[in-house]
Amino acid sequence: MIIAAKIISVLFNPLVISPLTFFFLILYNNNVNKSILFFVCVFFTTIMPGIIIAFFKLSGRISAYEAPIRSERLPLLAFASISNAIGFIILNYLNAPPLVKGLMFCYAVNTGVTWGITKYWKISIHMIGLGGPLVAIYISGFYDIALFTIIVILVYISRLVLKAHTHNQLIAGITLAIFLAYLELTYLFL
Repeated sequence: MIIAAKIISVLFNPLVISPLTFFFLILYNNNVNKSILFFVCVFFTTIMPGIIIAFFKLSGRISAYEAPIRSERLPLLAFASISNAIGFIILNYLNAPPLVKGLMFCYAVNTGVTWGITKYWKISIHMIGLGGPLVAIYISGFYDIALFTIIVILVYISRLVLKAHTHNQLIAGITLAIFLAYLELTYLFL
């Protein structure tokens, strides 16, 4: 059970989910700059944050790559939010499709909100990193609620099995992410 939970936790890590989501959103769009847009998205949501996490781990600033201690997450979240904001500015400059730049905006803002919450309480970054992409994929026209529900339940259970979060931290993470992403995408970008 623990091995399955670890596999699910890695597969649905925000650094893995974001490039897959952007690939899906960009692939089914008629923009001519698909490869450039995808590179910008992956660089600012996965590569830069991944480099920062690795640097913090190698320099001893975090105890594990998932930064299990709440206080260790704060600088990582700040750097990730800044990285996402830079990605959004570049996507805006490149005139990316609204849903693509909107999701990058969600990553920047929602990561900043997560940072603010994490100063006081440990909220599930896995669930926050899952909620926004699911909303963006749904808005793009993929309406498979059953599949989304299964994914959320699998990640939820895996994080509980790994004792990474409490029920409240997981429920708060997915609820906040879905709510914020829906508001941001529908009212600001569509």
